[in-house]
Amino acid sequence: MNPANFPFLLIVLIFLISIIITFIVNYKFLKKELPKNYISQVEQIRWATNLKPKFGGFTFFITFLMLCIFTVIARGFYPYLILSLTIAITFGFLDDFFFTSPFTKVIGQLMVSVCFILSGAIIQISDYQLLNIIFTTIWVVGMMNSINMLDNMDGIVTSVSIITLGVALMIIWQSGDVNLTDVILIAGTLGALIGFLFYNWNPAKIYMGDTGSQFLGAFLAWVSIQYFWTFRDSLEGGFQIRQFLVPALAFIVPLIDTTTVTFRRLARKVSPFVGGRDHTTHHLAYLGIADKNVVRIMIFISLSAVFVIYQIVDDLKVNQWNFYKTLAVVVYYLTVFFVVQYFYEVAKRKINSLDVVENEEIATI
Repeated sequence: MNPANFPFLLIVLIFLISIIITFIVNYKFLKKELPKNYISQVEQIRWATNLKPKFGGFTFFITFLMLCIFTVIARGFYPYLILSLTIAITFGFLDDFFFTSPFTKVIGQLMVSVCFILSGAIIQISDYQLLNIIFTTIWVVGMMNSINMLDNMDGIVTSVSIITLGVALMIIWQSGDVNLTDVILIAGTLGALIGFLFYNWNPAKIYMGDTGSQFLGAFLAWVSIQYFWTFRDSLEGGFQIRQFLVPALAFIVPLIDTTTVTFRRLARKVSPFVGGRDHTTHHLAYLGIADKNVVRIMIFISLSAVFVIYQIVDDLKVNQWNFYKTLAVVVYYLTVFFVVQYFYEVAKRKINSLDVVENEEIATI
């Protein structure tokens, strides 16, 4: 669809309805006395020690199902996407309320990736389809885990996801070929996140739980396959580094956090799948930065990456690209990564100097 013929008022209406629905549903939930299983447990090892309701993910799904009605009206319907998100939210629910094993969670994530592949949502990184399928599976599972791991402090996942979906809408608009169904789903989910953020901003009244983080991880993985992994020169073929730039930038915060935590835990011979207070966000807090300001720092990092994406998308699209531009983006990314590592190490030394005892509550250093 040409942007000139795009129904802006419809999308604005859907966006506002999504905000209102999410806001009201969460408000109604908070007014009810919930069963014990609906309250976050200490075993989850969150940064905040107080117990809060963890039903935020349900409001995302309720809003998403409402959006599917609008997609039918727009003559677009994605049954495999609905199935995959239903699987994601189901396995997230099981983990929230029955504390399932990491293996069970991965089974659900693999099922989500299978749904994507069957629908044709495959990342084309090579000329070999089997390799593309394997990479797509790794990306979907990795993204769902990454979003889940980042949900470790009030408002962070919600804020970062809002920015990521904003990037998707920006790329859709810049492409000049707008898919109305995709815009409805993305703009509506963006509205749902904004409505939820009112209750999830520090100090949070509710959490999204694994129900919400698994839903978001799956949805963001699908969005990224559709719009972030598409900057590939069809004339070159083979492996292209340029294709990795937009996904890496769009998910800069969760990717840096997950990479940091995973490698540091493995170095300590600790499973990367256990909960802990050893995330990049936690280490900023150990430096004495207020939780709200930690979230603002992560938002700033995400927004700076958005600026870079905005600058490079047009050049990537028309193949006006070269090695030096790739190098500039890689240098930017590595700079952010190593700055984060620097402050992580400063916090580590500060904790050690205070003789903090290592344990699973303060997953160490």
